[in-house]
Amino acid sequence: MPVDNFEELTNQLNGMSEDKRREKIKELQVDCVCPICPTYNKCAKETEENIFCIKGKSNCVKKEKGCMCPTCPFAAKFKIGVIYNFYCMRGLEIDQRKL
Repeated sequence: MPVDNFEELTNQLNGMSEDKRREKIKELQVDCVCPICPTYNKCAKETEENIFCIKGKSNCVKKEKGCMCPTCPFAAKFKIGVIYNFYCMRGLEIDQRKL
């Protein structure tokens, strides 16, 4: 099966040094809607959690209140967030695909 754009991005991120990975994720966060999502909470804001589709589950979010993943510009760019979502609670896009 061919690798899609999101898998390609994930592979690139996994191959980077921790500093480069952090820098790239910071660039990608510009299109992330997590901070305006109904599920996002004060704890997630204070700890600057976001872009859960790449970074994984939140340490703060404990209840699903609504999901904006399908409307996220980042998700649209990489064609994710339609089949899988609530990354803050359910984990990485790549991991959800394996279930």
